[in-house]
Amino acid sequence: MRAPAILLSLATALLISSCGGERSFDAEEAVAELNTAGASLALGDPLTSSETVGEVTTVTFTGGEGPIDGDAHGAGAIVILDDTETARAEFARCESAVSFVCFRAANAVLRFSQISPSEQTQISAALQALESEPE
Repeated sequence: MRAPAILLSLATALLISSCGGERSFDAEEAVAELNTAGASLALGDPLTSSETVGEVTTVTFTGGEGPIDGDAHGAGAIVILDDTETARAEFARCESAVSFVCFRAANAVLRFSQISPSEQTQISAALQALESEPE
């Protein structure tokens, strides 16, 4: 089941990264835009990290499917980076970790350790809707 998730998120990332003139988001803007497009995300608390990758904030799906093995299903993080090039590098790093399903929109990278296929579809559809909006 991991392979379809990787292919879905990779296809979404390629779609989003192929558009020119990408926007720059902060965490609140990224979640608000994704929610407007149907993602149903809730922004949580900032996380501190020993790595200086960018601003990291928890994010969860509203109305999630409940806990799995003690972890909140649909719980993840949004990483806000300085620019899209840095976000592309962070996305590649995220995708190389077997424990994450990753998505990218401009300078924002979303990473989830527990995500259902329906939640993956929600995020992918929201990202595609954002990509197709006129600038």
